Amino acid sequence: MTQTYEVPADWLTGAASRKPLQLVNAFAFATSSTPPPDQWTYFAKLRPVPWRPVAGCAAIALVCVWGFFGTLELAGDEVVYTLIPLAGLLVGGLYFGWIAIMSVLSYSKRTGWPHLHGAGIGESGIAFRFAGGDADVPWDSVTSIRAVFTNADDPRKPHIPVLRVEFDGSTVDLNTGILGANPRLLYSALTYYWKNPESRSELGTSLAQKRMEGWLPVG
Repeated sequence: MTQTYEVPADWLTGAASRKPLQLVNAFAFATSSTPPPDQWTYFAKLRPVPWRPVAGCAAIALVCVWGFFGTLELAGDEVVYTLIPLAGLLVGGLYFGWIAIMSVLSYSKRTGWPHLHGAGIGESGIAFRFAGGDADVPWDSVTSIRAVFTNADDPRKPHIPVLRVEFDGSTVDLNTGILGANPRLLYSALTYYWKNPESRSELGTSLAQKRMEGWLPVG
């Protein structure tokens, strides 16, 4: 076991969820992914994609499609001179349209049964369930739990607040903006049960729920 780190002051953004973790039975995973080893886990589901970016991508795609056919009609026999802008409009329409469609299709996978994607805390360890694959990490395999920002050493790149879990040479970054539970609460729960193995047996019971309620911010 290695040390944990302090939570940066601006790590928990105003847009982050303030909801508690949900107690989920392993049966809920049966039709979508591999059930976790524990019968009950406290789970932080992923949030649905925000509707404003999706609507923005859809609007841009529609404008590109309108511009493509409008330019094609105006060009007439001289369409050869408009190939470059036509190509740009076509690529833009396909790109932003693809983003909008994939965001809508991902809604059910990020919001609930039978597609539970996110991170869960159980007596035996941490259960990660994502579209890219599942991972069950025993507590003894965890080497670090940190509240950090991505690209912290590069000011030119975006700094995204993530909950970083490191284990067996691997790293999982949980974007706090798409977690459906309070990231600070999840961080507190992960670090507490990682560092206090004698309390892990309460996970899946009301005792853990009462303990976590004490970690939720007031107001």
